[in-house]
Amino acid sequence: MGEKMTNEAVQHPLFSQKCWSFMLPQHEEYKKSINQILLLDKSNPDYRLPTESGTDFLRDRQQTYVYAWKSDWHLHLSFPILAQLCEDIKPYFNKIIKDEKLKNATQIEVTQAWINKYEKGDYAVRHHHENDHWVVNYMMKIPKDNTSIFRVHNPLGITYDSDLNENKAVLDINAPEGSVILCPGAIEHSVTPNTSDETRVTVIIHYRLFPEWLKEVEEKDGKN
Repeated sequence: MGEKMTNEAVQHPLFSQKCWSFMLPQHEEYKKSINQILLLDKSNPDYRLPTESGTDFLRDRQQTYVYAWKSDWHLHLSFPILAQLCEDIKPYFNKIIKDEKLKNATQIEVTQAWINKYEKGDYAVRHHHENDHWVVNYMMKIPKDNTSIFRVHNPLGITYDSDLNENKAVLDINAPEGSVILCPGAIEHSVTPNTSDETRVTVIIHYRLFPEWLKEVEEKDGKN
C-alpha cells in the first residue's frame, strides 16, 4: 500500500461514432428551386407530393419519428433538381470511404430523398435510420431566429461527468442554413422543437454503399 505507480495505464480505443458536415456550394440555387416544389403544397396543406411510381404515400405526423410535414419518400424520382442534389453530394463519400478504410463500398446509390417541413412547434424524437444506409440532412431553410437543435445521442447513454465530447450523453451540432450533415444511419439523433414563426425546411437523403459484385447480382436478379 502507498507504493508509487511504476507504470501507466494504457488506453484502448474501442468503438466510435462519427458524422461529417460541409457547406453546400450551390445552396442558394437549390433553395430557390426546392421552394418552387413546395409551392405545390400551398393549395392543400394535406396534399403530399407524389412520385412517378405512385406506390408510396406520406404517413401522417404520428406514424413516423418526425412530427412535421413530410413529402413522399422518393421525390428524386419526380424532380430533377433533387436528383441533381443527390448526385452533387455523392463525391463527399469518396473521402470518407478512403479515410475510414471502408470495404465493399465501390458503389454509391440513392435509395430515398424527401423533404421535412417544420412549422412552429414541430420536432423529431430520438430515432435512427436503416443500419445499412448513410443519411444526409441538408439544412435548406433555417429561420434567422432559429433555436431548433440537431442533437446526436450517445448510444451508451449517460456515462460519466466529463468535458470530453465522446463521454457526453448528447452532442448538439451547429447546423446553419446551407450546411449538410452526413452520418451512418445507425447514429441516433433528434431535433428540438422549432420555436420560430418561420418554417424550417430540411432535405433528407438515404445512400447505400455496396460492392460492384452485389450490383451485378441485383441487376441479374432483376432481369430474371
